[in-house]
Formats: sequence, C-alpha cells, structure tokens
Amino acid sequence: MNSPSPNGSLSPALIDQMPAMLWAIDGNLRFTSCRGGALADLGLAPDGLVGLTLFEFFQTEDTAFTPIAATLNALRGETVNYELDWGTRVYRVRVGPNKDGAGQIAGTVSVVFDISDVRREEAMMLSEGEFLRKIAENMPDAVVLVDGEGRFLYASPSCAEELGYDFQALAGVNFLSLIEPEDLAIAQDAIGDVYRGDSYPFAVRMRRADGSWALMETMATAVTTTEGIRLLLVSMRDVSEEKRSGEYVHLNRRMAEFKHKAQETAENLRQLLVTIERGDSVSTTEAQLAQVLTNVEQPPHPAQVPTNFAQPPEPPGIAG
Repeated sequence: MNSPSPNGSLSPALIDQMPAMLWAIDGNLRFTSCRGGALADLGLAPDGLVGLTLFEFFQTEDTAFTPIAATLNALRGETVNYELDWGTRVYRVRVGPNKDGAGQIAGTVSVVFDISDVRREEAMMLSEGEFLRKIAENMPDAVVLVDGEGRFLYASPSCAEELGYDFQALAGVNFLSLIEPEDLAIAQDAIGDVYRGDSYPFAVRMRRADGSWALMETMATAVTTTEGIRLLLVSMRDVSEEKRSGEYVHLNRRMAEFKHKAQETAENLRQLLVTIERGDSVSTTEAQLAQVLTNVEQPPHPAQVPTNFAQPPEPPGIAG
C-alpha cells in the first residue's frame, strides 16, 4: 500500500494512481515534473514531459494561448482556473505559484482533471432537453411547467391558441389563479394526488385572455430536476365544444358529492367507535351504524375516474 512520504507530501507512486495530472513548471516554462494517472490517456509516461517547454509541448509560440498565459500569470503570483479543450478531451486546470524555501516564486504547479465525461453528459442532457422542448412546442395540447408555488416557469406556444396567453403573459403568474373558483377544489385535489404519485385526467374551467371561460381537460405529472426540485408538468386542451365536456362537469360534480359523503361517513364511523368503546346501549349503536350505512355510496365508475380522485390536502405551496 502506498502512503505519503515522511515529510507529509504525496509519493510519486500515489500521485500516479490519481485520475489527474500534476505538472511542475519552472520560471522558463519548462516541465520539471509531470505525474498522474491521466497521463496514460495521452499516451505519456510519468515525467515523460520533463525538459520540454510549454511552447514545445503545445506547439505554439503564442503567449496568449490559455495554458501559457495562465502559467505566466501564476509566475506573477496569481492562481488561475481554466478549461482546456484538447483534442477529443476536456480538462479543468488550476495553476498557481510554486514558492521555494525563501518564499520566492520559483515556478508553478498545475493540477489537471479530465472532465470529458462530465461535458459529454451535460451535452447529452442539453440535447435531450432541446428535443423534449421541441416536442412540447409542436404538441396541439397546451403544455406548461409550474414550480412548487404554482407559478408558471414555461408555457408552450399552444397556450396562446388554447387560452390566448403567451409565456410572457404567464411568467410568474399562479397557475390556480386562472381556474374558476368553483373548480379550485377539483384542481387542488388532483394536484395533491399527483404529488402523492397518482395522475389522471380532470377538467376545470380556466379563464381565457379575453375573459371568457374554457373547459380544459387537464393531465398533470410531477417531475424532479437534477437539483432535486419538484415541479409540475401540465398538459391541457380545450374540450368546451366536445360532447364529453358535459360528462366532465357531471363527473366533477359527482366526485365533489362523493367526497362530502365520504367525509361524513368517516366522522360517523369515528362516533360509532367512540360509542362502542363507551359501551352505550345496543339501540344507540345500531342507530349510529344505520347513519354510517346511509352515507355509503359507490363512487363514479372507476373506468371513468380513479377511486382516489378526491383526496384531502392540497400539496404545500400550491394555493390559489
């Protein structure tokens, strides 16, 4: 097992196992040391560059070339960070002054990390993001992205066609502020279910830019960014003129009634349990049981609306 040398510095053998390069350059811009596991990716052996100048290594006399300019600045006492595109690879470099025992700058030390894989992943993510954006922009449905406070972060061009708003008009606006107040509970229940892992279509009336109302068939999905931020992706389309718009209104009303009765049933069951625990008379218990059974009703057909359509609390931060 390799370990640091007695004076506390890393041994050359240990440095050669690091996925990086460590360069030591003197005042004449000549390599005095070059170690690190990343040398192998360039087909170089440890200290294989010793004796070469930076001009010779990079095959240029241009003092403005970033690695040379950064080294010259380090010889003047600065610490410089830069990225270097080198062939098919990308490196992140940190170069600073190397001082001798008297505290005088005798050269520079550079730590060089290969970040090619990171850059490739970033490029792929950007490419995928652009691809998904193009899909959203060409969908006939309106597609919007809202943050945890319900504010619009993105709106596809179809929003202008469906509701009359472009993104500039919606930026920072609360999504729920466009919904008819009587339909807010429907949207909040559905959004609550989305954040709990369920997603299904629902319909709410939304205010168009001209002040009229559109019945929007809506589907929401929770998404998480690479930073761990939860967002809501919503697709909507106007079904005001379609036959099933009346069906949605009816189902929304039925679900609101079912939710109310479910809450009453839960309260009656609670009272029944209290009665049983207290040991009240049989007639009292039977009366309360009858009250519970009176409120038991089948919800709308599960093929049309999921049984968990009406859930209580709305997600934190999503408020009208």
